[in-house]
Amino acid sequence: MSAEAETFTCRQCSDKVMTGETPDRRGWCKACRRKVVRRAGGLAVIPAVLVAAGYFWMIDRFDLFKSNFLIIWIALGLALGYVAFKIARRVLFDVIRARTARRPATR
Repeated sequence: MSAEAETFTCRQCSDKVMTGETPDRRGWCKACRRKVVRRAGGLAVIPAVLVAAGYFWMIDRFDLFKSNFLIIWIALGLALGYVAFKIARRVLFDVIRARTARRPATR
C-alpha cells in the first residue's frame, strides 16, 4: 500500500489525516465525529431525564409505589429512560452533524 492510499483530507476540518484510520461515509475523521457524538450525548440527557421523570410521575399518580412489583416498575422506568437517551442521541447526532458540516466550496 502506498502512503497516498493511507491518507485522506477530512471534509470537516480540512486536515490531512495520515494515520491508518479511514474516513466515515461523509469523509469525516474520527476526531470530528467524536466531537459531534460528545455534543449529541450531552444534549440527549435532557429527553432521557424528561421521559424517566414523566414515567415516575405516572407511577406516583397511580400509586404504584405501594405495589409488590415496585422493583419491576422502577427497572422499566430506567429502561425507558435509556431507550429515550439512545434515540435522542442518534437524532441529535444527525441534526448537529447536518448543522455543523462545512459546505463544499462553489467555484
